Amino acid sequence: MPQDPSPQEEQQHTLILGVGNTLYGDDGLGVRVAELLAQERLPAGVVVEEAGLNGVDLVIKMEGWQRVILIDAVQMGAKPGTWRRFKPEEVQLMAEEQGLSLHEGGIASALELAQALGKLPGEIVIYGVEPEVLEVREGLSSSVQAAIPELTQHILEEIWKRER
Repeated sequence: MPQDPSPQEEQQHTLILGVGNTLYGDDGLGVRVAELLAQERLPAGVVVEEAGLNGVDLVIKMEGWQRVILIDAVQMGAKPGTWRRFKPEEVQLMAEEQGLSLHEGGIASALELAQALGKLPGEIVIYGVEPEVLEVREGLSSSVQAAIPELTQHILEEIWKRER
C-alpha cells in the first residue's frame, strides 16, 4: 500500500524560481521578480526561490515539484521589456525556428536534461522577458524594469486562479 505524502509534500507543490545573475544587467530580472513575489501573500503550497543556477543544478532544484514556474531573461528577438509565457514545447519549437535563447547551458539545457532523465515536473511554465542589456553591471535597464509590475501581477493572478 502506498504511503501517504508527508505534510510538506502535500503543501509544497508549486515552485516559482527566479533565475539569473543580478551582476549581469537584465539577466537579474528573474531574481528581482522572485524577490517581489516572495513579499506577496501566496497560496499554501507555493514556494518562491531565487537561483543563479546552471543546467544540472536547475534539474536538481526542479526535482520532486508538481509544478515549476521559471522566470528569466529570454532573447526572443522582441522589443526589450516584452514578456511572454511559454510551455517547454513552445520553447523548443521557437528555438528551432527563431533562434530563441534561454541562457546557454541554463534553462534550455536543464529542460532537455530533466526530460532525458525522466525528472521533469508535471507542469512547467516559463515567463521570459526580452533583455536590453546583458553585460557586467548591476541593475536592470529601464525597459525591463518597466515590465516587472505587469509581469508580477500576471504571475500572481495565475497562481491564485490555479490554486483555488
